[in-house]
Amino acid sequence: MLAVPDAPVVALGDLARRRSARHGWVPGGHWDGALRAPGVAVRRLLGGAPQPADDLAPYVFSTQLGHELGLYGAPAADDDVVVRGDVEGAFSVLWFAAGTDRLTAVLAVDRPRDVAAARKLFAGATLPHLDRDVVAEEGQPLRAPRA
Repeated sequence: MLAVPDAPVVALGDLARRRSARHGWVPGGHWDGALRAPGVAVRRLLGGAPQPADDLAPYVFSTQLGHELGLYGAPAADDDVVVRGDVEGAFSVLWFAAGTDRLTAVLAVDRPRDVAAARKLFAGATLPHLDRDVVAEEGQPLRAPRA
């Protein structure tokens, strides 16, 4: 084995983690990582800077017991929680960094519009800021306020 001082270490696959500017360390064992990680690794090894497109928000989609689930972002244990909708039917759970309006994650259960909105919200370079009271209302769209 050849050791090169100060050389970057690059790992790919299920055991790899990546550093997200928005979410900190996130797991890399997602199928989307398998598609994107090789190009990111080559760019890194050749001395290239990280690109905004390299920092996708963590996400998971699944069908469980007949319900469609979509999770975007990375909730933390101390985040504040807001629920949209009726947990007996279709609903979404929003996590906000404790005491702030900074959205860290969205879990949507049978709410495809909230999944699409969460994807857009987490496409930016920073975590989105939302008015908790507004987005908690059932009829309000899940989106950042317009400037």
